[in-house]
Amino acid sequence: MSSATASWRRLALACTALAAAAAGAGVLWPALPGLGGVEAAGPVLQQARLNGVLHVALRSYARPSLPGHPLPPESDVYDRALADWLGRELGTRVSITPESDADLVLEGMSSLDGPSEPDRQTGGSYMPQTLQLLVLKQQASRWSRHAPGHWASWLPHVAQKNAPQPTACVARGQASARTLQAQGLHPLFAPSSIHAVSDFLAGRCHVLAESPEVIARLLQQDSWRFYAPLGSRFRISDQAHIRLSRADAQSARWLRNAVQRWQRSGLQQRAQDNRVSTIALEATLLEDGAICH
Repeated sequence: MSSATASWRRLALACTALAAAAAGAGVLWPALPGLGGVEAAGPVLQQARLNGVLHVALRSYARPSLPGHPLPPESDVYDRALADWLGRELGTRVSITPESDADLVLEGMSSLDGPSEPDRQTGGSYMPQTLQLLVLKQQASRWSRHAPGHWASWLPHVAQKNAPQPTACVARGQASARTLQAQGLHPLFAPSSIHAVSDFLAGRCHVLAESPEVIARLLQQDSWRFYAPLGSRFRISDQAHIRLSRADAQSARWLRNAVQRWQRSGLQQRAQDNRVSTIALEATLLEDGAICH
């Protein structure tokens, strides 16, 4: 064996060992050209990469606090988890900025029913696609015809003709007005899920619309024994868009692929579990006398 061949073999073995060690230690290698990484991104994301920072606007809200002592807004834990993933995939740090300065806006599902802007959006949802309704047990029979799975819920015009329309507390970005109106509900949007929970507990709406996982966690607490799910879970037809600062179809495709990788990695499920735990904790703060400012 020639000395050159031996040298190349030793180099190959060394690279293999380093790659294995890096994988075990969780080291993040930069994306390589031509392998679906940052080189496939469009102008908006390429510019962010060149600047070394991805500016992201996301949902934020103030956590429950004692009366007279409001806390500053903090990032939504689910949106922040996705923002961090996108920065990692792009090979940049992430800066949370106002919408006017952002490269990307993680806005969830639009509460408005105006015309969409497909050129500025990923077209792929980054949020769970199901909702559950929660109601006071003593009011369940009153609103049962609006329960998903009830025959009348498939005929909103019949359900609403001779019956009052129940109001539904729901977090901004969690569902569109169209989704809830299809169930014969009148949506009342709140800044966050815990704000929607607070409004529901205060009697400002008839039902709470949330993810089934959040509903299930809340019902595990003894203080929620007076509430019950209304009907079965139902799918959301709309998608939670990531809006780009300007039209960029190539960056939109890159984002769709990055979100799919996030979902397959198991980190989306981890972010969802963290979101459920966070809302449950914030709900206990409400029970202890904290309020949503």
